[in-house]
Amino acid sequence: MVSIIVAFKKQTDAANIRNLLTRFGYNVVGVCTSGAAVLQVIDQMIDSDGMIICGCRLTDMDYYELLRYLPEYYQMVVMGSQAALDQMEYVDVLKIALPMKTQVFINNIEILESTMMRRRKKRREMPRNRSGEEKILIDQAKSILMVAKKYTEEEAHRYLQKTSMSNGTSIVETAQMVLDLFG
Repeated sequence: MVSIIVAFKKQTDAANIRNLLTRFGYNVVGVCTSGAAVLQVIDQMIDSDGMIICGCRLTDMDYYELLRYLPEYYQMVVMGSQAALDQMEYVDVLKIALPMKTQVFINNIEILESTMMRRRKKRREMPRNRSGEEKILIDQAKSILMVAKKYTEEEAHRYLQKTSMSNGTSIVETAQMVLDLFG
């Protein structure tokens, strides 16, 4: 599930959108009135993806300024009057005109969320390019395991993978732990 931050100039507007989203089962992690507050919430989040639902203008910046500060995997939904949305320069955001129909709003959020989830899945499936130092570290750890535990290279690699998955660490961190223990 994608984490959502709601940001509007008026706290009551933000609270109303939050209530609507939570009623439909969405994970709203923050309600803000300023762009600075949005960025603070993002800094505290562990997840790499998120969605910002905001008005055209916040107390300290407009949507475009905030968009420039967002991390790469965040998407923005801008809500405002049709006239305000028509004046927006083309940017890669979803625009929703007010007043809106609840079901149309929820359908748009659902489509954006499913698109984000597909992109996240593709990113995770892509093979990660390791630096030369990381490859050397992994090879050294495998060599140590081959000597200390009499593993084949495949078994040593599988051991590193399995241990990293069960510990919730990267394979590079696990290789470093093996070097610290056996090296």
